[in-house]
Amino acid sequence: MITLFYLLGYLALLGCAATAFIKIRKYITSTPTHIRWELYPIPHEGPRAKHGGSYMEETEWWDKKHHAYHLGDLAALLMEVLFLEATFKHNRPLWYRTYPFHLGLYMLMGGAIILILVAILRMCGMDPATSTFLWLVYGLINIMSIVGCLCLIGGGVGLIMRRLSDPGLRTFSTPEHYFDLGIFAFFGLTGFITWISNESFAALASDFVYNALTFNFVSLGSGGFVLHMVIGFFLMLWIPITFMSHILLKYFFYHDIRWEDVATCTSKKRQEKIMEALQYKVTWAGPHMNPNQEDKNWVDIATSGYPANEKGEK
Repeated sequence: MITLFYLLGYLALLGCAATAFIKIRKYITSTPTHIRWELYPIPHEGPRAKHGGSYMEETEWWDKKHHAYHLGDLAALLMEVLFLEATFKHNRPLWYRTYPFHLGLYMLMGGAIILILVAILRMCGMDPATSTFLWLVYGLINIMSIVGCLCLIGGGVGLIMRRLSDPGLRTFSTPEHYFDLGIFAFFGLTGFITWISNESFAALASDFVYNALTFNFVSLGSGGFVLHMVIGFFLMLWIPITFMSHILLKYFFYHDIRWEDVATCTSKKRQEKIMEALQYKVTWAGPHMNPNQEDKNWVDIATSGYPANEKGEK
């Protein structure tokens, strides 16, 4: 049975990596060219970003090379990812619930990364029983773990209550939203119970990661920790296929949509995509657009008098 537990961990990791790859690849290969909505300020505009400006303010900007300040992008992305800046500014009541939830995720993910590094040190000969350094690291992981679990519980329950009480959110909330938040809160609860019922949560987690990396399938001596990790395995498989997958796509949402400001006249790749899109067949049958369902593409429509008015007259 314990071997099955470790095998489930490997499968969850591989499944998460595979589904995340498929999700990102699908976005890259199938997302159409988006319409520029002029969502200024754009951080990589440098000093101009302070007043919401653009390189297009310059005279004859099409003849000049555009220099993007990518450190501005990085700083803005970190502020959004680490502190949910936009939610804090524009929806403070929601921020008080969603930030603890995200902070809990960051704490547990950060702890997992540290545990991998600790496992590598143990593989190199460092003994947790005698190493002062690892003793300090275990203390840090214990703190991160309890904070992460409590934040997941509080944030998850808070977000569920917010969706139930807010008329706007309740309208757009589906059973999946409540299930996802609930399973994260339950994951935090099992972690909290394991934390308070064992001498060191960090030691349990460290042994698990070390055993998994060295293929040493031995019992951890804690059924609560096993349950906690099984729920974690499920979440690894579940996240990439649900709305929670925005954690994988946030980079693209910002760089390809919110901050993408490449002018069509300076991008051969963009021109080719637009020309390709213009060849798509028009399947609309409304009176204002191809009412007779003729075999036309967008170029045909644009050059034949459409769109029509509300009465179908060109």
